[in-house]
Amino acid sequence: MSVSVSRQGPFFNTGPISWSDLREQFRAANIDGTFDTDNASISVSELYRDTDNTVTDPIVPDCEENRESGPSNNGVPTSGDFAISRMRDTIKYYLVTQSGTDTNVDFDSLTDLNYQVNLNRNIRKRIRVNGTINAQSASNPAAQFNSQASNVRIEIGGDGRVLGFHGNGGTGSPKNSGKKLGQQGQAGGAAFNLNSTNGNNNVIFLNSQSNVWGGGGGGRGGRDGPEAIKNFINYPSQVQTYAYDTLGNIVGCNDDGGARSCDKGKPSNASGGAPGCATGYNFETGCKCQVCQTQTTDIKQRAGGDGAAGRGVGNLTASLIGEDGGGGDAEDGGNGGTWGQAGNGSDNELGTGGAAGASISGAGNNFTITGTINSTTIKGPTF
Repeated sequence: MSVSVSRQGPFFNTGPISWSDLREQFRAANIDGTFDTDNASISVSELYRDTDNTVTDPIVPDCEENRESGPSNNGVPTSGDFAISRMRDTIKYYLVTQSGTDTNVDFDSLTDLNYQVNLNRNIRKRIRVNGTINAQSASNPAAQFNSQASNVRIEIGGDGRVLGFHGNGGTGSPKNSGKKLGQQGQAGGAAFNLNSTNGNNNVIFLNSQSNVWGGGGGGRGGRDGPEAIKNFINYPSQVQTYAYDTLGNIVGCNDDGGARSCDKGKPSNASGGAPGCATGYNFETGCKCQVCQTQTTDIKQRAGGDGAAGRGVGNLTASLIGEDGGGGDAEDGGNGGTWGQAGNGSDNELGTGGAAGASISGAGNNFTITGTINSTTIKGPTF
């Protein structure tokens, strides 16, 4: 897994510690590695370790390292007597960076350094997704953060992609099942699950080129049904009749298109009326069809069509069109949904197949979605 954990610090491992150094590292330093211009003096009161979890940017944050800093491991004090030596081996920020391609990343389970221990303390933590995180199945999100935490900022970079898994299409009902409903399509998988509760100041930030896309739901399978198959039967005519004038001369045939002639010899299994002559009926060759034609109707049972899988990891390019039901009253399988969209029901009833995979899911948690939020950066529901 190409996820690295780092931190700004520890500072002042050896050598003297100056007040200007403390000002630079704790008041002027930004989490992105830049420094503000800061020439004002720094006071002892500003250098007490701040344990208030509602503070968004503490000067000296609360964390395991700052609780154990100093030559006697007694940490930076929160009040009272202050010794500059207790600032030795202190830190300011935690940084987590994802790059390359990963599958199913759990950002609250990383055990590097003291990162996991510090999640619910007020030290600022920036998680940056620069690569691609794919889901492994529809039942698991591509990325997740589920611990109580404070001051966590998850940034999806310009090349960052968090992609949910596709939902499978449902199978059509088999023939002779009595128009039974086809199997429902599977729901698409979530991209990012943020289920952190009871924390403070947590943000997921979307760059204008970010992609956080839930998987598409699968289409529902179609119902089975009958199809009437018409078959034509050819047979020779049995009757030949002529029409005569008053002088007894043959002037034509004594039926309309050979229907009466053909009816005389119609097979017993013919279910339709005799359409008449198929070939050979004319006055010059005799008033008798060479070939008569009628029809039978067979009822064939057809299975419902299978629904198509939705778009997502595991189905990046295949067609989203459901399978044809095969004719008659058998229903077609529903189309699969594209990224973050529900699949269709049988006979392509819009949006009634498998549910859309969420782009950002969670139980109404304490993360706020900020940045560029549009149909390009987000595909699928959010909490």
